[in-house]
Amino acid sequence: MIELKLNRVKINKLQTGFVLVAALWLLAILTIAASFFALWTQNVVTIIQSRQNDIQGEIDILSTKANLMYLLSTQRFTIAGLTIPDALPDFIVSDNIWDNEPTVLPVGKEIRLDDTVYHGYGNAFFALQDEGGLINLNLANNPVLSRLLEELGIQYKLHAGLIDKLKDYLDRDDLHRINGAEAYHYEKQGLPPPTNRYLYYQTEVQNILDWSKHEVLWQNQQFKQLTHIWLAARPNINTAPELVLRAAYNITAESAKRIIQVRKTSPFHILRNVIELIQEPLDLDPEEFNFFPSHFFRLTLWYKGAKRMQQHYIMLTLLAAKTRPWETQYRMEFKLLPLYSKTTPDYVQTAIFETALFSETQ
Repeated sequence: MIELKLNRVKINKLQTGFVLVAALWLLAILTIAASFFALWTQNVVTIIQSRQNDIQGEIDILSTKANLMYLLSTQRFTIAGLTIPDALPDFIVSDNIWDNEPTVLPVGKEIRLDDTVYHGYGNAFFALQDEGGLINLNLANNPVLSRLLEELGIQYKLHAGLIDKLKDYLDRDDLHRINGAEAYHYEKQGLPPPTNRYLYYQTEVQNILDWSKHEVLWQNQQFKQLTHIWLAARPNINTAPELVLRAAYNITAESAKRIIQVRKTSPFHILRNVIELIQEPLDLDPEEFNFFPSHFFRLTLWYKGAKRMQQHYIMLTLLAAKTRPWETQYRMEFKLLPLYSKTTPDYVQTAIFETALFSETQ
């Protein structure tokens, strides 16, 4: 009898221990499940917030672009950039009728056209680059192209080959230069032959024999950011980036930086002023100087928190009959470049972008 009672006690203890272990396992499973559910919920919330930010960012970009197209289509340009409605009057009031014409000299508060980063509408940012401030790949002479390649890190001994292949790609004949290449050279490597015409896009350069091998040219899109394919004039001194100034005019880095610093407040309109400032000659014919914006622009757009950006290539057609005043030639989207993401934006002094100004005051 006593032995039976002892067995029952042992069984009860075993059952109690099993229930306790099972309860602990159940609590552990519930805790893990709750943790996974909380993590899943947090991930869903993060994704939703990110998508909301992306949607709002795209809306802000569209609003910014619409406002800028309005300004580009309705406002005039000075050597300082694009004028805005809130700036000074379009003409100087004078008793002399000849003084009442719009001036090309700065009127104040212009949007600069040298890729300066600005706050746009809402959380959007933008930068406008006058393509007349870049190097024309179709028409640039060999020394300018060679200096550009050098600035971008290509060894001098490779310049002649790359430039000759570029020239052969563009010209209409089938005779290759000393270091160039024509259709049969491409055929040997299984590549499409040269187009034998001017480039339509800067990215076509990567189709030229040997050009695509030099990755340094394509890092951060830097070669594309410094070149264009439309205008014959030398780069606009008031809108050219530093590397373009150095390559196009054969000046030192210090001189290029000095030009960029001065033109922010006092854009140039006389060649003599540039030479006096840098104290070194410019590599150009006096008839080639250029201080006024072209009608071709690169508009860069992105929004706060974005990892990618858009670039719109725009041509103004203000004098064209029965057409809209502007035309988007093409659009590209790629990774947001450090050139833009690491730059402190300026504010446009106009009510058109007052949302950005209002946010700053809060």
